[in-house]
Amino acid sequence: MAPIPTKEQGKASFVIDKVEAMMRQEQTVYLYRRYVKPQPRSAEYLDEDPEDLLIWREKICHWTYSVIDHFELSRKTVAVSINLFDRYLATQGNRCDGSLALLVSLTTLYIAIKVHERKKIKLETLAELSRCQFESKDIEEMEIRILESLSWFVHPPIVVDFISHLLKFLPAVVPMPARKKIFELSRYMAELSLCDPLFMEHHPSTIAFAAIINVLEHELSIGSVSVKCRSIFYLCIFEELGFCRDRSVVNLVCDRLDIMVSASAVTRIQNKENDVTLLSNSNTISDDSSILSNMSENTEMVSVKSTGRPSRCSSVDSKHSRASSAGRMFRQHRRGSVVLPCN
Repeated sequence: MAPIPTKEQGKASFVIDKVEAMMRQEQTVYLYRRYVKPQPRSAEYLDEDPEDLLIWREKICHWTYSVIDHFELSRKTVAVSINLFDRYLATQGNRCDGSLALLVSLTTLYIAIKVHERKKIKLETLAELSRCQFESKDIEEMEIRILESLSWFVHPPIVVDFISHLLKFLPAVVPMPARKKIFELSRYMAELSLCDPLFMEHHPSTIAFAAIINVLEHELSIGSVSVKCRSIFYLCIFEELGFCRDRSVVNLVCDRLDIMVSASAVTRIQNKENDVTLLSNSNTISDDSSILSNMSENTEMVSVKSTGRPSRCSSVDSKHSRASSAGRMFRQHRRGSVVLPCN
């Protein structure tokens, strides 16, 4: 491996220190298993099926992306919100009904926006999204419960941040357009991973590394990033950070991500067809359409209104990007979808 030029050593050292600090966080205070607690026999939600939570969680992920995109906030905030959601419910034995899941998701989104966004959303606005099932005071009370249960750890390391740092170890000869494409596709996989509960047990750094591997080995041609450049990249992050391409857990996550991405094309087409139908009938989506309408008989959240644009995403992450999700043309055939990307 070619030595890093002296003028770049300071930057490389900073990135290494940053990634190592994030890895220590994900292995200690933000480790999901640390928060998992058995529910006492007298618990209020003992009769609730834990499998129901997985269904609600996926709906919550979709709804949270919709809210964030509508208010033009960063999609990274969704990752923070879902992280808080997962860790808090783990402290409750991962049992709840639809009403509690709804309240917790509203509250974790409120916390994530308040802590990580410059642009704020009024608490009353979030309360209205619950179809007035909850008032502002309900969210405020749940906020205290969540913060105390999580010991106020509300700055989790997330997959996209790891991707951004790891890609800095690509050889300098890799052109900027290829770097941007790798980041865009890897970030898309990171967004998909949020909706799959399997990834709760895996470190964000592992998911980030697996996403980059899948992009390098399945989505890009050799002409974009040569085999030599890929080998140098793998060797560099192994020597500097201990990331090993051949670890079984990395291969497991790679396979899972590939399945999720492979499920994206058909539903993207279906969603676009639905968009055309909606736009032909009206320029807005009725408030009566609920993204979480099946969470429980009395638990629904209204969808945010469409602004009349055919695009389903206007988050700040992709707003100024040259490689939007609409242009994410995967080399392999993809079937179905999990998370609707930007159009």
